[in-house]
Amino acid sequence: MQKPVSYLKVGYDLFYVQLTWTFWALGIFLLINISRLIFLDYVDSYYSGGYISANIYMLVIGIIAINFLPYYVENGITRKNFFLGNVLASIGLSLVIPILIYVISFFEELIVHNFTSIVLRDHTLEDVVEQVTTDIDGNIIGEIIQSIILTPFINPESHVVLSLALFSLHIFAFYIIGWMIGAAFYRLRLIGGLIFIAIGLAFILIKDSMIRLVLDIPLFQNLKVLANFPENLAFPSVFIIILVSIILIHFLTKRVAIKI
Repeated sequence: MQKPVSYLKVGYDLFYVQLTWTFWALGIFLLINISRLIFLDYVDSYYSGGYISANIYMLVIGIIAINFLPYYVENGITRKNFFLGNVLASIGLSLVIPILIYVISFFEELIVHNFTSIVLRDHTLEDVVEQVTTDIDGNIIGEIIQSIILTPFINPESHVVLSLALFSLHIFAFYIIGWMIGAAFYRLRLIGGLIFIAIGLAFILIKDSMIRLVLDIPLFQNLKVLANFPENLAFPSVFIIILVSIILIHFLTKRVAIKI
C-alpha cells in the first residue's frame, strides 16, 4: 500500500515550482533594471523596483495557485494536504523573495557605485509613496492601485531587518488574497469570483491602512475614518486579515468539485 503524501512534501514541491517561476521573474526584473541603467543615468535601485513588482507578482501567482489543486487531487493527495502545503510554500516564498531581491540589489549597487557614474535612487520610494498618497486623496480607484503597487515602505539602509520583514508581510498578504480570489472563481464561478475580488481589494486597503497607522504614514482620504483605530491593534489586525483570508480559502477548497 502506497504511503500517503504528507503536506510537508506537497509544500516542498509547491515551493520549488513557484521558486522556479520566481527566479525567472527576478531575472526579468533585473534585465529591465539593467536596461534602464544603460539608457538612464538616474534610476531606482533594484530593491525599490523589486519592492513594487513583487506585490503584483505574488498577487498573480496566488490567483493561479488554485490550478495546482486538480493535479494533486487526481494523484491521490487530499485537499487538506494541498491547502496546508501551499500555505507553507507561500510562507517560504514570502521569506525568500525579499532576501533574494536585497542580495541582488546589494551587488548591483556595489558594481554601479564602483564602475559607473550612474546614481541609484536609494531613498526615493518613501517620498514617492507619500507624494502619491497626497495626489490621489479622494480617488478610490487611485487609492486601490496605490495600495497594490506602492505599499508602505521602510528603507533597508535605515533598518534592514524591519525592511525585509515588512516586505515579506506585504507579499505574503498579496499571495494569500490572490489565492482566495482564485479559489472563489474556481468554486463559485464568475459572480462569486467578482464578489471575492471586492472582498480582496477591501482587505488590501485595510491592510495598507493598518500598516500606515503603525508607521505614522498619512491615510487615504476615503479611509480617514480608520485614523481613530487603536494603534496597538493596528498591526495585529494585519495578521487577522491574513488569517481570515486563509480560513476563507480553506472553506472554498474543502469540498470543491474538481474540474477535469
